[in-house]
Amino acid sequence: MAVLGTVEPEMKKSVIISIFAGLVLAGLGVALSGIFKQDPKDLSHWMRVAGEKDWSTEAAENKPQAQFSLGLILIRTNLMTFIDRVPMLSAVPIVGKRFFEQIAYGIDNNAGQEQLREAYQWIKKSADQGYAPAKEAEKLFIGRVGVPNQSAEPTRSSGERPKRK
Repeated sequence: MAVLGTVEPEMKKSVIISIFAGLVLAGLGVALSGIFKQDPKDLSHWMRVAGEKDWSTEAAENKPQAQFSLGLILIRTNLMTFIDRVPMLSAVPIVGKRFFEQIAYGIDNNAGQEQLREAYQWIKKSADQGYAPAKEAEKLFIGRVGVPNQSAEPTRSSGERPKRK
């Protein structure tokens, strides 16, 4: 009986350590699974994908990734990347980039309206089909591309009335 009494606390300790180690591994697995999944907001990745091949044939066939890639290619030289990070904390492995670094994108003012309009049309077609990266990229065009007016008379930002002929 004395032998059983001494083994039991050691067994409890090893079971507790095993459970703790299992939980740590499960948490690490969940954290790492988010890292390897491609984030739809990461336009730098999608720009690399877009530059890998000619998407025009597939875009004409209504394939959303091709339409999105074609739209990105049209604005690639005007795409700006803004990185906001906490210097020391963003270098921490696994959690640093996720929690202490934010990347935002914008389109510079040198882009022509026709170029923006054509890029927006391709990205909008892709977003309408539910392609997640296109839905994110569509936000870049808010306030930059005029949406076609459905009424007969064009809208005016000022309160002026149209002149009659």
